Amino acid sequence: LSSCAHLGALNTGVTVHRIAREKGLVGNVYVGNALIDMYAKCGNLDSALSVFERMQNRDVFTWNSMIVGYGVHGRGDESISFFGQMLMAGVQPNSITFLGLLCGCSHQGLVEKGVEYFNVMSSKFNIKPGIKHYGCLVDLFGRAGMLEKALQVIRTSRAQDDPVLWRTLLGSCKIHKNVEIGEIAMRNLIQLGSSNAGDYVLLATIYFREKDADGVARMRKLIKTQGVKTTPGWSWIEVGDQLHKFVVDDKSHPDANEIYQKVRVVVHQAALHGYVQEGSLITVSEFTSTDTDCFETSSSCHSEKLAIAFGLARTPEGTCLRIVKNLRV
Repeated sequence: LSSCAHLGALNTGVTVHRIAREKGLVGNVYVGNALIDMYAKCGNLDSALSVFERMQNRDVFTWNSMIVGYGVHGRGDESISFFGQMLMAGVQPNSITFLGLLCGCSHQGLVEKGVEYFNVMSSKFNIKPGIKHYGCLVDLFGRAGMLEKALQVIRTSRAQDDPVLWRTLLGSCKIHKNVEIGEIAMRNLIQLGSSNAGDYVLLATIYFREKDADGVARMRKLIKTQGVKTTPGWSWIEVGDQLHKFVVDDKSHPDANEIYQKVRVVVHQAALHGYVQEGSLITVSEFTSTDTDCFETSSSCHSEKLAIAFGLARTPEGTCLRIVKNLRV
């Protein structure tokens, strides 16, 4: 079940659930927790809730799985509701509980509530915030466009030497097109020895959207002089009992022609409904390319797009498609 959760292999997880039920293992709290975690990470919150409601014995991990599951899927209100039920049941929260709450507040834009939980975790529950909690707080302010506040959190925290916080801030700068704070975040990442190509791509994307060709060129030069290693982005989808994996502009799949035809059909249908391709996202493969004109079109078929097209071509109409990535979106 843990492997299925990690891979997003929902169909296989459902099979394991059936076997566990046949063996009479579903009543075991550890198996139940693993089932909730698997369903939540695969995005099937209804099934996670069904398992939760049938469990007679629940521990802190049971509650955390629900709180985190709803939180990461942007349903902060439900995370907060489960937290209230958890306290009423007499279960004491731990650091993971508050990660789920902060994540849910961040994704749903509940800034005041998120700040409240960050404060009470130490003042009321005597839980010391860790780097991940500060990261969630930076993300909370960053998603809301409060970039100065997010920057202040990093500078006044004990975790200001952790690259994850600066990377989170840089991602928010891309969303809100803030060049100034984005450059501050990038300078700190470089000082901390960043070897993540995605950092350079994020700032390059900000420059690209601001039509700053010199800025893009500087990032391209830096990634070469710093000897930064690139990690290819993968997306995969489970169809039937098989996982199918794609990279950007992937032509290696046996059904590549059919997949690209489906991409064209979907893009055309989307255009009929008013969709206009933004053309403002730079991928790692484009960024490290020697083609100086690659930023002009941004016409690559991203791995997610290929996975979705394959799913549409290989599943009945109305099927829920679940795409898993190896890199943060």
